[in-house]
Amino acid sequence: MKYENEIFKILCTLSLITLLSIFFINKCNAQTWTANDMNGVSYDLATYTNGVAGPKATLVDISAHWCGPCWGWHTGGVMEELYHDFGPNGTDEFMVFFIDGDAGSSVSILNGAGSSQGDWVTGTPYPLIGPNGQGASVASNYTFPGYPTLFLHCGTGIAPEIQRDEKWVFWSNVLNCSQSFQWQNDDATLLLHHGMKICTNGNEPDVEIYNASAYVNLTSATLELKDPNGTLVHTQQWQGNLSPFGHTVATINYLITTPGTWTVKVVLPNGVTDTRPNGDEENIEVIAPQTNVHTDITVTIVTDAYGSETTWSICDDNFCYMAGGPYNDLTSAGTTPQTPATGTIPPNNCVTFKIEDSYGDGMNSGFGTGSYTVTDGLGNVVAQGGTFGSKEEIKFETGNFTVGINEVNYTTHKDNRIFDILGREWKCDFIDLPKGMYIINSNKIFKTK
Repeated sequence: MKYENEIFKILCTLSLITLLSIFFINKCNAQTWTANDMNGVSYDLATYTNGVAGPKATLVDISAHWCGPCWGWHTGGVMEELYHDFGPNGTDEFMVFFIDGDAGSSVSILNGAGSSQGDWVTGTPYPLIGPNGQGASVASNYTFPGYPTLFLHCGTGIAPEIQRDEKWVFWSNVLNCSQSFQWQNDDATLLLHHGMKICTNGNEPDVEIYNASAYVNLTSATLELKDPNGTLVHTQQWQGNLSPFGHTVATINYLITTPGTWTVKVVLPNGVTDTRPNGDEENIEVIAPQTNVHTDITVTIVTDAYGSETTWSICDDNFCYMAGGPYNDLTSAGTTPQTPATGTIPPNNCVTFKIEDSYGDGMNSGFGTGSYTVTDGLGNVVAQGGTFGSKEEIKFETGNFTVGINEVNYTTHKDNRIFDILGREWKCDFIDLPKGMYIINSNKIFKTK
């Protein structure tokens, strides 16, 4: 018995030594750095990974200004949206650092000069570290196979690599850093709103509600809408059942008809005061649509290497008039001009052109310069682009472009061809038509009188 007690003491001592050794090894290997961003502001990683208020989930994006896939991830909008929602001006549980690991980084290069893929600065709300060797110095603290590589710090120690993915898959992986997401009280917040274009008769806005509590389901909340003058114009109740970190879209039953900056706020989660109001209020930038668009529409799509991710449509609230995609993929980076799609939208109608990318990085993200262009029958560009995240929406209203008797009286003859006052060529023979008023639409002529 005597010897068994001695052996037990020895084993306990060895176990304690082993635990302390692991602790100190982890401390010694902890990744720590201090660096200045491109504006000269100093950042200490330890402030975020071992702060007084608890560790924040801290993402370090090690990229290079000349790297195509880095540019694709950067312009995809995932980090910007998550930083807006959960960073310092949101729930304040998440931090992002962009690191240009190339030793040649400079302020002008990050703004789009020289060998840069583009302007990394405009629209980026989080710190960019690179110029004056600062980015290369930070990158030297990590072991990575190439650009881009992302690391997620969850407290002290060696940060594991985290894979790029679409927004909510990526965020679910960030949430594995559970010690950063421990808010126990009722907490509803609103996610970033990308603005909306309205029709002449107005549209109801959608907002996205997020349950930021780690322990309590969200079953009710109140939404408050203010107009551009700051006047409260509408209040409504939301009811549902969101588990912790769940999110859903809610429609506010109020027709917005005036352009400007509207504001929506979520209050009283589960009927109680929100003790962490961070991120409870969002602006909605309301823009008047393009009007008097010709009813004949052409959609021109140039896909990048991942054409299978691209789909688009032109629809109103009841019917879809045109649609396209998905398309074929390429085996390497490049572009494929797709056959232009043409169609006719009814006159005096408000429709939405929506283009989506299933991966969430748009059509111009380092795998070919993809693009879209929407033009009307008069050659006017209604919408164009290619750099977006998961989707982009543009509203427009068609005008009344039927052909009446006044246009018959004012035609132009050129090279034995006839053009009306809108510049359209008439290709039908009127010799055998009885006298009256006609409407021409979709290559057909209709007598109205």
